[in-house]
Amino acid sequence: MADEKELSEALVRAFKHIRAMHAILAALMIDVAAIRKVVLKGPKPLRRYRHALATETDKVKPLIDTAMRAYDEELLQLRSCSLWRN
Repeated sequence: MADEKELSEALVRAFKHIRAMHAILAALMIDVAAIRKVVLKGPKPLRRYRHALATETDKVKPLIDTAMRAYDEELLQLRSCSLWRN
């Protein structure tokens, strides 16, 4: 019984880590896309970078939000799953 509870808690922790890594990867991809645009377009890098970063963030934000909601729903299911309860 204790093993099942520990396994359930480990699954929740692992899923939280995966969720966090997904968010970090998305942020990194946004940053790389913004830097790529700045490098390809030339001078005035700081202003271009800020603009490109905002543009890329706006494009990707809905996808990230959807993924984070899906992770949250999965975490709720993992926490409330009757399989892990007595």
